[in-house]
Amino acid sequence: MYIGAIESGHDRPTKVVLGTMELFSRMPVPAVLKVLFYRHRFFGTPLSDLFQQVMRGPSFWTVAEREIFATQASKANECPFCASAHHAIAGAYTDINVVKLSLAQGADSPARPEAQAMLEFLAKMVRDPDGLTPGDADKVRHAGVSAEAFEEAVWVGTTFNVINRMLNTVGAQALEPKEARIGARFIKTFGYKVPPPVRFFSRGD
Repeated sequence: MYIGAIESGHDRPTKVVLGTMELFSRMPVPAVLKVLFYRHRFFGTPLSDLFQQVMRGPSFWTVAEREIFATQASKANECPFCASAHHAIAGAYTDINVVKLSLAQGADSPARPEAQAMLEFLAKMVRDPDGLTPGDADKVRHAGVSAEAFEEAVWVGTTFNVINRMLNTVGAQALEPKEARIGARFIKTFGYKVPPPVRFFSRGD
């Protein structure tokens, strides 16, 4: 069930930002932004800052790899919105066929061995966390993933466990291809932080 406050409960500065986004994109604002902007000081801004650090901060993993990890986690969590959105974002940083083949995890995967091992681990971590064993971690380490890189990738899976459940709760559906492409361009340009007009002018609490 979609939460009504997420659709119409924003304050005036936030409504102006959302309206401007719709005007320039000529499409409805994605549900994730409406959720993050609602009472943003309580939830959206801290979470968005975390996402910016996890997905765009210094890392062993490339931006494309982290977006592929996010897509993998979203698929495992059966979150259609995030799976479609981050598939497109990953494709904004590398060839879309690289994204598809990496996610398929077949013998012809173009992903480097470290990323292939991490994708397998993240899928199990999301689907069956209680089933993880030391052997699962050992497989990742044997692929050449350092402890620091391991932690960075686990943070991607963990943050998407949060956002996937949030978007599933409000019933966010998969993006249409055009919507996903526009969203990917937006994220590539502006990143994951709450936009300054909302951050500084919305009371959001």
